Amino acid sequence: MIRPAGLILLLFAVARPARANGPITDRNYGIDAYRGAAVDDYRVIGMGGASLATAEGAVGLLANPAAAASRPATASSWFYWDFLLDLYTPGLGVDSDNSGIPQDQMIGKAGAGNAGLVGMFGAWGTAVTVTGQVRDFSLPNGTRASLSAAMGRLTLARSFAEGEWTFGASLLVGGLTLKLPSSGVDLVNVANWSVEAGALWQPREQNVRFGVSFRPRIQARLDGTACDPNNCLGYILPQRVEFPWTAGAGIAVRLGGTPWNQTVASDFRDEKSVILAADLIVTGPVTNGDGFDAFLEKQMQQSGATTSASVRVGAEYEWIPGRLRVRGGAYWEPPRFDDVTGRLHVTAGFDVRVWSFSLWSSPYRLRVSLAGDGARRYGNTLLSIGFWH
Repeated sequence: MIRPAGLILLLFAVARPARANGPITDRNYGIDAYRGAAVDDYRVIGMGGASLATAEGAVGLLANPAAAASRPATASSWFYWDFLLDLYTPGLGVDSDNSGIPQDQMIGKAGAGNAGLVGMFGAWGTAVTVTGQVRDFSLPNGTRASLSAAMGRLTLARSFAEGEWTFGASLLVGGLTLKLPSSGVDLVNVANWSVEAGALWQPREQNVRFGVSFRPRIQARLDGTACDPNNCLGYILPQRVEFPWTAGAGIAVRLGGTPWNQTVASDFRDEKSVILAADLIVTGPVTNGDGFDAFLEKQMQQSGATTSASVRVGAEYEWIPGRLRVRGGAYWEPPRFDDVTGRLHVTAGFDVRVWSFSLWSSPYRLRVSLAGDGARRYGNTLLSIGFWH
């Protein structure tokens, strides 16, 4: 009989080796740009990727656009603003996409960032967020590649019934480049735009919240390339890069001295409390999808053939009121490739209040946060700066 601790170790350690389906022979395929690992803000990563029901202000914007008009309990004035700055190091593992193809990520740059600014005007909220990633790596066949991606969001949201209901939508504009540094040629260079939507229900004077989100499929076609798409440095280039559709639903419960969903007259609500959250994220398929790593090895490794689902759970505890919060969680990264099993992620994080000051006659507190995410052949750490709420 396998004990729970042994099962967790087994999930971290065991993976079937990846098997390519064969060499690429034509352009009738697309790169599956799905990312199963949670790359989000500090609180989301620390709480096991759960964020749909806890989204508030600048936190959770990447998952639920309704966050732009979801005010903290202490934000009682007509105008309120918030920001965050996160810096990641998702280069600690050797298989960031769980493709089963090992990568050497220590040959150059490997990092990511997220910055967001939110302004709330009465029931309305607007936000601008920018995320970016750079990763240099090599594959078992000796191929060295550089992947860079950036995405910007312009979000508009509005709350109703004194904040009980909140709805938001984001305009997404993003691009992705995959190149071989030795040649200077971009094998993939695409950009496109789309929209995503989200909603929150926060029943007044209650300790429970619900959140949902949806992002449609995004396809970016490789219509113009720097070389012959049927023989670009020996590569047969894909027709498109595809971000599959995603839909999610979440619930969160807070246990504390006062009801969660209420306005607090004081500038800060310093009390011991526990927040428990859970999300279900469903991701759609990609027709004739191939993984990035397999593509760089000129192989077809079927990716995203079926719809996949991820369960995410997390907890946050305000240990020292107004001074220290700790959090932890776990989530399942579902298998995206037929020949590679899914993997369990375990996460943790904390916030420390480091500075209190006044600006425009209003008191503020600054926090520093750390978070980490570990799984089989994967690791990510994060440093964040923002307001303490």
